[in-house]
Amino acid sequence: MKKILIYTLSALFFFSCGKKADNENEAAEAAGANLIEITSEQFETSGMMLGEVSLQSFTDEITCKGFLTAPADGTAKISSPIAGKVESFRVKIGDYVRQGEVVCTISGSDFLDLQQQFAEAAAHYQQAKLDYERVKALRAENIGAEKELKATETVYKTALVTYNALKARIQALRLNPSQIESGEIYSSFPVVAPISGHITTTGAVIGQYVEMQNELAEVVNVNSLQLQLSVFERNLMRLKVGQKVLFNVCGRWSQSVEATLITVGKTINPESRAIECIAKIGDVDKSRLVNHSYAEAKIMVDNFEIEALPVSAFQKEEDKYFVFVLEKKEGDKYYLKKTKVEVGNMNNSFIEVLEGLPEGKEVVIRGIEML
Repeated sequence: MKKILIYTLSALFFFSCGKKADNENEAAEAAGANLIEITSEQFETSGMMLGEVSLQSFTDEITCKGFLTAPADGTAKISSPIAGKVESFRVKIGDYVRQGEVVCTISGSDFLDLQQQFAEAAAHYQQAKLDYERVKALRAENIGAEKELKATETVYKTALVTYNALKARIQALRLNPSQIESGEIYSSFPVVAPISGHITTTGAVIGQYVEMQNELAEVVNVNSLQLQLSVFERNLMRLKVGQKVLFNVCGRWSQSVEATLITVGKTINPESRAIECIAKIGDVDKSRLVNHSYAEAKIMVDNFEIEALPVSAFQKEEDKYFVFVLEKKEGDKYYLKKTKVEVGNMNNSFIEVLEGLPEGKEVVIRGIEML
């Protein structure tokens, strides 16, 4: 019985050892089956490169939306100072006009009446002036009454005020007062652009009768355009003047434009719970910018350093991120393991790795497209 028991235990021992060895071989084969085998030639041909996580500079950003807008001195609504009929219209939408350039011309009875009033006021003023100077000279020689001098002085000053007021209106129309005083009447007057810029809207046609409150055209100076942003209330304490802003229009982040935050609003919109901020656009070609364009922006509020890998090291499948870890190198062969990792902060060049990356292992940081 002792011999039988010894033989049985020995058999069981050798059987268990063999089973364990078989399990280890199977595990090793399974692990090997999960590895991607790459030859040195394939590695070099694909432009692959190995690397490790490194400290990279990241920027804490506030994402917000807004639009381009012109300040008060960068946009102008053009209207006629006198009601009348549009005689000619010399611009169209998109045209560039310089300050003082004629946009349209206006004619009408109100304009003719103004010239007549001015011509009559000029004549009356000249006569009142002569009378006043004559009476003043006589009074200096004790000829005439003081009362007469006061009366002629009053008439003279009243005529002077009327003359100057009408003259100012004539000059505002960019007309020559002397020509009207001499009896030469203008048939129409020009309406000019108050600032230089591009015509964005027009509101009249030839032959149309326009009142003073009618808008004839709008001019916007695109070189003065600025970025108006709406930032949510929760980010208010992180904002300060001078922070860098990157923005794009039409979703073109590859052509993002720099700006600088110049004002932070003091009132929160009760409906959107956002505060309005203004950023000055940097030194770029603004000729392609359009007033009221929708913009997406990022305000750079802080800088910090974290461990990250290049964007080219990651393979994304739906919402999951993977990297290829070098498990071993034997001869001219590389053995890579596709490894899922958790990621954090991202920028255009690097992605933060939070967990899942084996410590001390190298990763393929370039050329993973074929894997």
